[in-house]
Amino acid sequence: MTMNKTTRILTLAAILTVCTLTISCKKERNIEATLITDCTGTYLRINSKDYKVCNLEKTENFTHGQTVEVTFKKLDDCNGSGNLQSVCHLYHQFDSWAEIIKIK
Repeated sequence: MTMNKTTRILTLAAILTVCTLTISCKKERNIEATLITDCTGTYLRINSKDYKVCNLEKTENFTHGQTVEVTFKKLDDCNGSGNLQSVCHLYHQFDSWAEIIKIK
């Protein structure tokens, strides 16, 4: 059974649409970042944007300024150890919360 030209074009368009949606909806990141730590918390710095780490236990073996390869998800809110209140008179602006999935 052979497909006509219109059917092939529609099939290809459907496949491309599904692939595009799958890629664009993915919230995980696997990227190189610099670990930044100050009295306000711990952050992943990527392309001049900081993402505040929600699960601090994942960064215990790393130091300030260290370059890491990290997979993370952006979060709207954080209920983890990174959201504990600290006594610090600084404000560190950040793009979003980040839940680290894997770091090395």
